[in-house]
Amino acid sequence: MAFGFAVRMAVATVVVLLGIASTLFALEPSTPLAIYGRQAWGMENGLPQNTVQALLQTRDGFVWLGTESGLVRFDGIGFQVFDRNTTPPLPGNDVRSLLETPDGALWIGTSDGLARWKDGAITVFTTKDGLPGNRIDHLDADGRGGVIVNRAAEFQNGRWVCCIKAEYAVLRGGGRAEFQAQLAGGVTAVGDNSLIEVWRGNNRIARLVVGKELPGSRIQALFADREGSLWIGTNSGLARWAANKVQVLPVTDPLAKASILALMEDREGNLWAGTEADGLHILRDQRFRTIGAREGLSTDATTAVVEGAAGKLWVGTSGGGLNALPRGATAAGAATIYPVRNVLLSDVILSLAVAPSGDLWVGTPDGLNRIRGSAVYAFTSADGLPDDFIRSLLLDKDGSLWIGTRHGLTHWIEPGARLGTGARGIRATGKMETFTQANGLGSDLVGAMTRDSKGDLWVATFDGLSRLRSGKISNYASSNYIITNYTSANGLSSNVITALLARKNGTLLIGTQDHGWNLWDGREFTAAGSGTSGLHEASVHAMLDDESVSREGAHVWFATGNGLVRGDCPEMLADTLGVEPGNCLRWFEFGTADGLRSRETATNSHPSAWRSRDGHLWFATPKGLVEVDPAHFPVNTVPPPVALERFAIDDVSQALHAAGSVVQIQAGHVHFEFDYAGLSFVAPQKVRYRYMLEGVDHGWTDAGTRRTAYYTNIPSGSYTFRVQAANNDGLWNAEGTALTFELRPHFYQTLWFYALLIVALVGLVILIQRLRLKRAEREFNAVLGERNRIAREIHDTLAQGYVGISVQLEVLAELLRLSKVEAAAKHLDLTRGYVREGLADARQSIWALRSQDSGETTLPVKLRRMVEAEGNHGLESTCSIFGAYRPLPPGTEQEILRVAQEAIHNVKKHAGARKLFVQLDYGPQEIALEVRDDGQGFAPDDAPAPGHYGLTGMRERAAVIGGTLEVTSEPGAGTTVRLRVAARKETQAAKMEPQ
Repeated sequence: MAFGFAVRMAVATVVVLLGIASTLFALEPSTPLAIYGRQAWGMENGLPQNTVQALLQTRDGFVWLGTESGLVRFDGIGFQVFDRNTTPPLPGNDVRSLLETPDGALWIGTSDGLARWKDGAITVFTTKDGLPGNRIDHLDADGRGGVIVNRAAEFQNGRWVCCIKAEYAVLRGGGRAEFQAQLAGGVTAVGDNSLIEVWRGNNRIARLVVGKELPGSRIQALFADREGSLWIGTNSGLARWAANKVQVLPVTDPLAKASILALMEDREGNLWAGTEADGLHILRDQRFRTIGAREGLSTDATTAVVEGAAGKLWVGTSGGGLNALPRGATAAGAATIYPVRNVLLSDVILSLAVAPSGDLWVGTPDGLNRIRGSAVYAFTSADGLPDDFIRSLLLDKDGSLWIGTRHGLTHWIEPGARLGTGARGIRATGKMETFTQANGLGSDLVGAMTRDSKGDLWVATFDGLSRLRSGKISNYASSNYIITNYTSANGLSSNVITALLARKNGTLLIGTQDHGWNLWDGREFTAAGSGTSGLHEASVHAMLDDESVSREGAHVWFATGNGLVRGDCPEMLADTLGVEPGNCLRWFEFGTADGLRSRETATNSHPSAWRSRDGHLWFATPKGLVEVDPAHFPVNTVPPPVALERFAIDDVSQALHAAGSVVQIQAGHVHFEFDYAGLSFVAPQKVRYRYMLEGVDHGWTDAGTRRTAYYTNIPSGSYTFRVQAANNDGLWNAEGTALTFELRPHFYQTLWFYALLIVALVGLVILIQRLRLKRAEREFNAVLGERNRIAREIHDTLAQGYVGISVQLEVLAELLRLSKVEAAAKHLDLTRGYVREGLADARQSIWALRSQDSGETTLPVKLRRMVEAEGNHGLESTCSIFGAYRPLPPGTEQEILRVAQEAIHNVKKHAGARKLFVQLDYGPQEIALEVRDDGQGFAPDDAPAPGHYGLTGMRERAAVIGGTLEVTSEPGAGTTVRLRVAARKETQAAKMEPQ
């Protein structure tokens, strides 16, 4: 029979899926449909619309949904919607089909055209591009990387070929097959809207017709999972064909009447169903089966459980009396409920025990019942019990019964006489012996009990652990038992003992309240449960070992205050003693995300956990009886793919580039946010994460279940953000995902800026040094100029005066030697005159030195005072000022004044003049100073006498201020000195004036 391209497409798809997850599992075919775990999402959970028409899981791990309101991407926690209004836009919102091709492109068929989404860009195809129509209902792979649309047009080498001639599989009845699926072992399923035929070669092995074997009136979806089960979605529920049988969901199931439009199996073996009006559903292998009121028990509040004959389970409840479950019961109503009235002492069951004879002992708050066949007997404190509150029961090998109460431990040895009394039965004639704190027991409040492989009886109390060992008569007990008590002083983590488990290797596990569990290895106690399980702070209510055979060895199960916990501890559970209890490979904590209805497991009854003969484990909880099958306990071996869903900088989302690219970020940004997701759908709430920002973090940051990482104020540089995820069973995806980005520096953080800064600093140092040198040079020149001026003053005034005085003193000495008194007196008077003139010259020089620091007197005033002072020396002095006064730089005025002083001094000392004329003229372009006398004059071309620097000094001063000095003189005609200085030019003296 030819199946055509559609069969080739189905086979290729199955091969691809199996290649991706060759070690994965599908839903266990033997599990009844009603027992599968399930979860549903609708508009109230984030779906844009409750009609799910297409399902696909892409290679990156995301689940994609086609709805009537757009394309939806699902990561297990949240939904992201894409439609014609998002970026990039789709051609239409009604998404009817999905396909991923080997090149990683996502093809999206809508009612308004076809879209190809690859590397963040969308390409749209419509009838304008060669499509036979814009409504895309079917997308199939052609086996060569191409796409077949509506089973007619094929995309080949970048163009559409329309319309290809297609072969269609046909039913043996002659109809065309609309649905086809390839099962393992060469089994093929084909069908149309009304029936499905299953063929192995040319042999038809099943024919499934709607309205008969299948529910509803129309088949709408067909899918074959990896375990060989065939799933059929109809307009009225979901059915499964497996082991040559059709199974349907119970009428109470949400999917029982739903219209199924799409089916898909993900990488982890979960089955997804898209419905017409009921949203999205997922079916998961259930690790735990819970039996409660809706499964047929009298109440959810179970307290104790034991196994009786033929695998029957006896289940005690709180308020619902006693229930009996036949072996393998799965249907609701299978449990037998024992009425309380006139049968049991109470509808609250605290403890249970089954005798080898089949008798069932039932402990209640009001006494003890014994059920033998159809007869029920009652025993209370009136029959010798120390208390009616029966907290625990233990049947010994010799048939005797140990009874734990609030007022001690009772050992009842029955010789086989009639039991009970009055209407409740017959009076016991056997031996009852009670142990209390008064005769050696650790506490009167007795809980769990167990007998170890050595024959010792261990009794849990609220004040430590008691061991009863057969031997000589003790000081406290009247029977042949030695009682030894152990407390925290002996190494126990707590004195409140809540659970006991004796193992075949002779070890004893001891559960406590709020302090984890302990191991007794025959010699000492060791506190255990530390590490990742957190059991060192947990309350342990019950313990079981499953003796399962796996690569991890056996497991220990704990019912704790935080749910069920499994430890993989092969060394501790070996047949040798003395192994540390903490040597466990892994710890697993199970809660509501794993299928439990509640994390609460405390019942305060014994035994609250039981391992049945078939290896199943049973835990009584306030929310139902929990069943675990260790031999078929699904373990998730698929490491979750990790996706970076959002990268935001300062709360602005950034475009996510292809892997390996580097995101360039401008300087100035301070807040960085990374949103990531581990794509595991078995228990999304239990996916754990760790992340690291290379360049900032030195190791991994354990984020727990948090899906966002934040960084603030990181320096510029290149960084890589890495994130890894672990699935619900702790299997890490070590590869994870990564994002590399480069935060560019500010201009002042770059190397060239630092280099420029260094160059500028060096230049500044050089500039400062040069300025200091120039200032030192300026100061040196000023000092040197002042020294020259002082030298000129001394040579022109004091020195010459001192020379004249010296000559007169020499003459005076010679006259005195010659006794020429009159002549000596004349020269003495002349000498005194020279001295007076020298003192006057000195005062004038000192005044000139001080006058340069005065800024309160102008040049005309100073000049006039100088001329008037000369009038006191016998000169007829005249001073004239012409023009409008205007201030000059202090250095210029000072040098003009010094030139005038020198010229007047020369007139006084050398001219022999009677009149002195001084004139200062403020002209528009220049300042002119003229000093004139009527003295003896001199020839200007004659060289000055040795030691006389008057004219030389005046010329130097004129040059300093940029002026010109003219000296006009003739012998016998007087002398005129003229100084001209430009009025608007800044003189060198002003520049050199110290600041």
